[in-house]
Amino acid sequence: MPEFHSALADQARRVIEHGLDISHDADLVPLSHDVIDGDLAVALFAHGESLEWAVFEYDTDWFLLGNTSITTTDPPPAGERAGLEVRFDTWGRSRTRRWSLRGHHLVHTRVLRAQRIAQLRVATRTVAAPHGWAIMVWRGRRAPAVSVDRP
Repeated sequence: MPEFHSALADQARRVIEHGLDISHDADLVPLSHDVIDGDLAVALFAHGESLEWAVFEYDTDWFLLGNTSITTTDPPPAGERAGLEVRFDTWGRSRTRRWSLRGHHLVHTRVLRAQRIAQLRVATRTVAAPHGWAIMVWRGRRAPAVSVDRP
C-alpha cells in the first residue's frame, strides 16, 4: 500500500470546506470531492502514482473517519468516447450515527474514472471530475444512481 501524504487530512478538510480551487502542495493535487447533507464528505487527491482520499463526518467540526490509497500505474482508457468506469469501493462504520444491525449507517466511497466527463450527477448532487477522476460518498448499502450530467 502506498504511503499517505502527510498533509492529506488537512488538505482534504480544506477541499471539503472551500472546493477544489484551493492552493495545494505540488505533489498532492485535489481531483474531486463530494459532500452530502452537510455531515458526510470525501476528498480525492493525486499523489505521485497513487490516488488518496479521506472521508470525514461532521459533528460540531469535520473529523477524519478514515483514509485510503491505491496505486494507479495503468494508463487511462484509450478512445475518443466519454466513459465511466468504477475503479475502487471502500466502506466503514459511521461514528456519529448509531450502528444498526441492518447496516444503515455504513459509509461507502467509490472512486470512478471519468474519461472526458467534466461532472457527474450522483443522486441529487453534482460531483466534479475535471481531471478524469471522481469520488462519491453515501450512507447505507445501496449506492445512489450515477449519471453523466449534460449541460
